Amino acid sequence: MPDAASTAAMTLRPARAAPEADPAEATLMRALQDGEEAALRRLAQRHTGRILRLAQRLLGNRAEADEVAQEVLLRLWTHAGEWRAERGSVGTWLATIAYRLCLDRLRRRREAPMDRLPDRPDPGAGPLEMLGEAEERALVAASVARLPPRQRAAIVLFYYEEASGEAAAGIMGLSLRAFWSLLQRARQGVQDSLGRRE
Repeated sequence: MPDAASTAAMTLRPARAAPEADPAEATLMRALQDGEEAALRRLAQRHTGRILRLAQRLLGNRAEADEVAQEVLLRLWTHAGEWRAERGSVGTWLATIAYRLCLDRLRRRREAPMDRLPDRPDPGAGPLEMLGEAEERALVAASVARLPPRQRAAIVLFYYEEASGEAAAGIMGLSLRAFWSLLQRARQGVQDSLGRRE
């Protein structure tokens, strides 16, 4: 039976490569900058789910995540002119805004428990296997929740949101090297935490 530290390595899966930028989004952003509400609706439909998932995982609270998502959409409407295609995709820009809003909230409350991270059971697993996997996920979720906010964000962006290293670094405002270092410290923190529970 694997120990808790190796379980963390199995539970936290590496991210897939970031998708290609959507040229239609630049058109939508230009329309939004011209004040077209339909463009806002289309962009909101495309990005609200990811913003909500990111905020909920970082904050551990659905109501706060909804507030962050609303604030991101308000900023999308009021600050659309600040977006620059050469700096990154609309999704990355919005995720950066959401990440910073979440960090502000975490700093204000100083403690941000994460009740649980998403369950992703194997559809072919039996009840006993699922119970063991749920316990492992709960241990990993508790370990991730105890991490400092920036380390928790690195784990969430890379493993749960499946952002590439480059995208996650951009969202967090870090160089790629600094992001990998932060992610390594976060992994080590999770492994250390899980090792202490045995």
